[in-house]
Amino acid sequence: MKKSTLALSIAAAIGSIGLSGAANAAMEVNPDGIGHQLVFPYFTAQSDNATLMSITNTDTVNGKLVKVRFRGAANSDDLYDFQVLLSPGDVWTAAVTQDATSGKAKLATSDKSCTLPASVNATFNTERLDPSATDAVKANGTREGYVEIITMGDIRPFETGGAGTTANALFTAAKHVNGVAPCTATTLQTALGTNTAVGLSAPTSSLAGDWIILNQKNTAAWSGSATALRVASGFTANIVFWPQKSGDVTLGSTETADPLLTKGIVTPQSFDLPDMSTVYTNNGAVNTAELQADNVTQILSVKSLANQFVTSDDIAAVTDFLFTQPTRRYHVAVNYTATATDNLAKTGALVKAVFRNTGTTPVTQDGGTGPATAAAPYRAANMAFPTGSRTLCLNNITAPGRNARFDREELTPAAAGSTDFVISPRIPTAPTQVFVCGEAAVLSINNSGTVTDSALAASVARNDVTFAAGYENGWMRFDNINGGAGLPILGASFLRMANGAVNYGASYAHKVTR
Repeated sequence: MKKSTLALSIAAAIGSIGLSGAANAAMEVNPDGIGHQLVFPYFTAQSDNATLMSITNTDTVNGKLVKVRFRGAANSDDLYDFQVLLSPGDVWTAAVTQDATSGKAKLATSDKSCTLPASVNATFNTERLDPSATDAVKANGTREGYVEIITMGDIRPFETGGAGTTANALFTAAKHVNGVAPCTATTLQTALGTNTAVGLSAPTSSLAGDWIILNQKNTAAWSGSATALRVASGFTANIVFWPQKSGDVTLGSTETADPLLTKGIVTPQSFDLPDMSTVYTNNGAVNTAELQADNVTQILSVKSLANQFVTSDDIAAVTDFLFTQPTRRYHVAVNYTATATDNLAKTGALVKAVFRNTGTTPVTQDGGTGPATAAAPYRAANMAFPTGSRTLCLNNITAPGRNARFDREELTPAAAGSTDFVISPRIPTAPTQVFVCGEAAVLSINNSGTVTDSALAASVARNDVTFAAGYENGWMRFDNINGGAGLPILGASFLRMANGAVNYGASYAHKVTR
């Protein structure tokens, strides 16, 4: 089975370490914000929004080879991916805005760090989006989503295995000289142009990331830091390198858990790797992509989340809640080309959920039945497509009940029931279930479906909640997520308000229990 020779190096099972408890943890969240991998929970180029992002290499000795991947808000399809070579102590910056001609999101950077390809200033791709959609809908689908950042390997000043005196040509090409990296094309091609990378060492935890969403029309801004994932204590990271090129890849068990790639619905390419499910550590207990995905899902899972909202008319306030599920893709994905009898088909026009295998138990493929185990975080019982929609929705988050919704004076609704909490979209037979539609879903509060007046102007993966009168401001809590087992959700509340002609923005991270 052909693989990149440096793709992964999985150690044998370590002594008596089992599959439970801390010993099974390959990755962990670093609350201090520095990690091997980063997740930017949201980007948007909708309306007059621009998203500014930065990636900092806090390692002042070694460079980093970093994979950057933008995924769509609807079903986490790959929109744009490339590699960045960070010099020691380097900061790479870029902006995502809307292209005036095509309507697609586009990336722009004047940064002097090396990238592969040599220029990444381009519009996002629609090749992996729903082929049945119009060009305008596809363009819209590129304008919202989230971002994965993965350290593929360190770039040390001297060649690995030497006596510390032989210069690493890749480091020389990436290291800034008078503020500009040489980016010597022949060196980058020799080192990173084939499956056998030259000049890379095991990744270390050194990345930090920050983002700003700037609304240029309302002069409001929101900012935050990326969620940082690092290899758990006692383990080391693997080099996870594939060239930034087209070319079919033969998958084994360690490269990815993405169901569209592993089941051949989308032919995996070299540029598809690595992703957040790629086996990243020498933890012998987490030695398949499915186990890696399960581990990251577990460390990101929350059982409840709470946040405040402000929708007062007197200050023109609007509030959106963001629910991003960055590992859902590695449990269930969407096939836009299924048939009535085969949800793995590549020639049809039906939309079907495709669940990955759970361990060694095959998943029933007749219409996307999904894993039989109730322990699977995403399964047929909690996923659905609303009528007429081709965006997959989570449907088992119960709407905040009477004792989980408050105004600012401790008041709750007089009686529990669906009439004081209107949810859209929803299944008519499940009026109290919140449909979290999409991978980077925006829940707009008290906005009656008016896209242009919401804080983020979201439209790709949009949900709406309307309260009865009297609950313009307050807070609410979403309890018992996934039956109390939890789900991997990142996000915040985004508020926009006005004081006369001056607009302001504020964002508050969700308060969660795990």
